[in-house]
Amino acid sequence: MNRLSLSIFAAVFLVSAHACAQSRDRDKQIQLALSAAPASIAARATVSIREGGKMVELRHGDNGWTCMPPGHGDPLPRPACFDSNGMAFVDALVTGRAPDPDKPGYSYMLQGGSAWSNLDPEASKLPRGQRDYIRIPPHFMILGSKIANASGLPLREANPDTTRPFVMFGGTRYAILIIPVK
Repeated sequence: MNRLSLSIFAAVFLVSAHACAQSRDRDKQIQLALSAAPASIAARATVSIREGGKMVELRHGDNGWTCMPPGHGDPLPRPACFDSNGMAFVDALVTGRAPDPDKPGYSYMLQGGSAWSNLDPEASKLPRGQRDYIRIPPHFMILGSKIANASGLPLREANPDTTRPFVMFGGTRYAILIIPVK
């Protein structure tokens, strides 16, 4: 094999190895994202990631649910799976717009989740005086202020008992009813 052939072979090998590693990483992200939902939903869900403010589809689905691998904004990132209204709610939250209060969204986080604050939807660090972030066991969510704020549960708990249903961001347009499942 001459030098040029060897160089071409090495370049093709490196590109192929990189593509294989990316494929394994993508497969790992997909499996992790799908672990957020029950198998009956995960089987036909779309898997997407948020890159540079845009959603990028990793796997197409056809049941109206979108699962996402862990993000980077929470203290202990976990995967989540949302129905179409839930995705609209998340998009409104991320962009600072008001979600439609008449279209509740639904979400599973069967690997659990976390938040910096139970009161402030924009918190990106621990609020003054709070010693630890909110640790949430595996749960189902109803995303919508109308339902969450009318649930009869306390709306402004800084440190809720996360082993029972509670309202996150209560009293705000981003209120979420969180229901532990284990």
